[in-house]
Amino acid sequence: MKRLLDLISPTTWYVALIVAVVYGLHLYHQEGYDEGFALGTANGDTTAAALRETFTREKLSQAQVAADAANKALADLHAEQAKGNQLASQLADTKDNLRKTTDKLTGEIAHVTTLYRRALNAQPEPLPVAVFTTGFVRVWNTANGISTAMPAPNSSSGTATPSSGARAADDLDSGLGQDQLLTNQVRNGELHGTCRAQLNNLIDWTLNESK
Repeated sequence: MKRLLDLISPTTWYVALIVAVVYGLHLYHQEGYDEGFALGTANGDTTAAALRETFTREKLSQAQVAADAANKALADLHAEQAKGNQLASQLADTKDNLRKTTDKLTGEIAHVTTLYRRALNAQPEPLPVAVFTTGFVRVWNTANGISTAMPAPNSSSGTATPSSGARAADDLDSGLGQDQLLTNQVRNGELHGTCRAQLNNLIDWTLNESK
């Protein structure tokens, strides 16, 4: 054995030593690499899991925000619909009451335009005929927003009324009776009452929207 060892030159021993050292370093580095890779993989998996969890939480948070916004929009829509239904119901009730008032007053027109008493203890007598001129009707209609162009009537002789007599035409009898005038006023009152109710509802709705 000693003789065999004597045959191995120092150079061979040196090379063998170097190979052993290099192999040992390789094994050491390989073990370190494996440990580092395992540690890196574990850290990476932990980081990835944390990122996935954060992403999931953010998506859930965004979904919750969107759901809350949708629920609020739906609740606001239902509130507006309820408010609109309430205003529509109030307007319908107002129109119904105005119609009842119109019907009641219309039923009284014949009574209040037929007879009258000179005093409380006097007997009723026919109501004198009231003359409402063409000018009266024109002013009445204009005040109620109705623009009417009344043609100048012909004179009794059949000749046309001169242009200088336009004012005189206003003085002619329009043929309008008291019952017709009162009927017109009752209907105008109903229309005006409806317009007031609609305007009040619009104002209420606008004020509520501004809050």
